[in-house]
Amino acid sequence: MGVKRVWIIEKGNSRWKIGEFNDDALINVTTTDVGVVLTDLNLPKSDSKSIDILITGSGNWSNDTLELLKSKGNVTQLRHGDSHPLRTNVTNPGSLGTDRIANAFAIQEGVIDEALTGNAWLIVDVGTCVTFDLVVDGTHLGGAISPGISLRLDSMRIGTAALKEVTKDVWNKKAPFKGETTGLSSEEAQIKGAADGISAEIIGRWQVLREQYSGIGVILTGGDSSFLELGRVEPKFADSNLTLKGYYALFPHI
Repeated sequence: MGVKRVWIIEKGNSRWKIGEFNDDALINVTTTDVGVVLTDLNLPKSDSKSIDILITGSGNWSNDTLELLKSKGNVTQLRHGDSHPLRTNVTNPGSLGTDRIANAFAIQEGVIDEALTGNAWLIVDVGTCVTFDLVVDGTHLGGAISPGISLRLDSMRIGTAALKEVTKDVWNKKAPFKGETTGLSSEEAQIKGAADGISAEIIGRWQVLREQYSGIGVILTGGDSSFLELGRVEPKFADSNLTLKGYYALFPHI
């Protein structure tokens, strides 16, 4: 019997993320700026067409990209609004973003159970937006969405006359962000409000939820999650590929 090969290709707001699975194991992950056209050069190497490919994420897929992927294997698309098996209490399950579905389903299905011991988890995905999803006893109880670091900084520049642009290559040098509040310049204050503000928001939500769910932990994922440091939050766990693993778990149900 041959190796079961699956590609998960997620088109995000700012980048492509491609996960390559062999026999249920994630063996390789690549990321590419979303403005780059997918070609053979940035796809996993393959000498076989017996590959199952799941595509999902934001925006439309060009005909050229779809034809390229169809030449590599069997393509299935998960779209916003498609039915899914996630057990959730939200009023309109079809309104959930596919990334939020994947994150919660990964926990629901025990994808990373070897690292998790509690029954209540706040999943925080830090990217263009920050999504918060609460999973308790295997059921998704809803969540929240707020702007990511760059969106927060951009809104300050756009919405004011005096505050200047702070680009990612500037703010990422100030990491880790621990939730501190004091900057000694306007630029530092913007970064404290945006980047440290997200850490403070996560810590604050965790503290509030802990009153209702004793022992609740935080799972961090997303492209900008590595810049955050949550200090007192326990238990906490980070998996930058949680969303890919969730999509893989969803694939048989689509």
